[in-house]
Amino acid sequence: MNDISAIIVVKDNPPHILKTISSIEDFVNEIIIADIGINNSLIPKFQKNKKIKIIKINKDIPYVEVIREDLKKYSSCSHILFLDPDEIISEALKNKLKSLYQKYSYLQIPRKNLIFGKYIRHSRWWPDYQVRLFKRDSVVWPTEIHKQPIVKGDGYMIEPEEQYAIIHHNYESIDQYLEKAIRYAKSEALSLPSFSLGEALKKALSEFVSRYFADEGYKDGMHGFVLAFLQMFYYILVYIYYWEKKKYQDEDQKNLQNIIQQFFREALFSVNHWQNKMNLHSYGEKLKRKFINKLLK
Repeated sequence: MNDISAIIVVKDNPPHILKTISSIEDFVNEIIIADIGINNSLIPKFQKNKKIKIIKINKDIPYVEVIREDLKKYSSCSHILFLDPDEIISEALKNKLKSLYQKYSYLQIPRKNLIFGKYIRHSRWWPDYQVRLFKRDSVVWPTEIHKQPIVKGDGYMIEPEEQYAIIHHNYESIDQYLEKAIRYAKSEALSLPSFSLGEALKKALSEFVSRYFADEGYKDGMHGFVLAFLQMFYYILVYIYYWEKKKYQDEDQKNLQNIIQQFFREALFSVNHWQNKMNLHSYGEKLKRKFINKLLK
């Protein structure tokens, strides 16, 4: 058996958790389940599996980065595989990992995101590389939300082919996306010492433009637009929770109007610029939009 401990953080009753476990049972030596509020109906199912060790976490965990580093101490193997309860390892990927994991300090694995019933191929959702299999002392996980791990030693980036990708059953409904976005936004707002409306709108616009245009989210159709828009809205949501944290402090009315005007002005300029650059309009329409952008400058 491979000298690998799998670690999965589980809350409630994730619909894919049993498939996640099944996909790695023959690949790892042990499966550590970090219980941050598991539905009671799952416990007996986990207890039937001799490879599973349940670790009860008796504190509020808003996002997994808070405890990932600490969970390493419960593993007994030289290598660790971190998985989310909605991720599945294919046979082809397992064979690939078997041939590589002892040769390198860490492996960067592509991840195939299935969102709202569709495989998303653009807008930074692919190849979505993740450091998930590593020697236990070669990777350190910061506790900040969305932070990438600190790595050392020799790493290997697996080629971005679907057969070698983690299958990620990501957001399956709008409600699921919004529930997680609210939880993350609250946590991020609480951690910020300062955050202005201008900064939030600038981040939001950059998120939409970079995902939808620069990273070709438009090629994913309506899915690409909705995801880029939701990612943009996230930073506005962070600011709204930050505003709540500051006891709903009012903004100078003149400054507020200037910020709003600047946001929509830059948004129109950016959309016109990228639609022309990506040749998404006819020649006549491109000239019209170039003229409008000259006026906006």
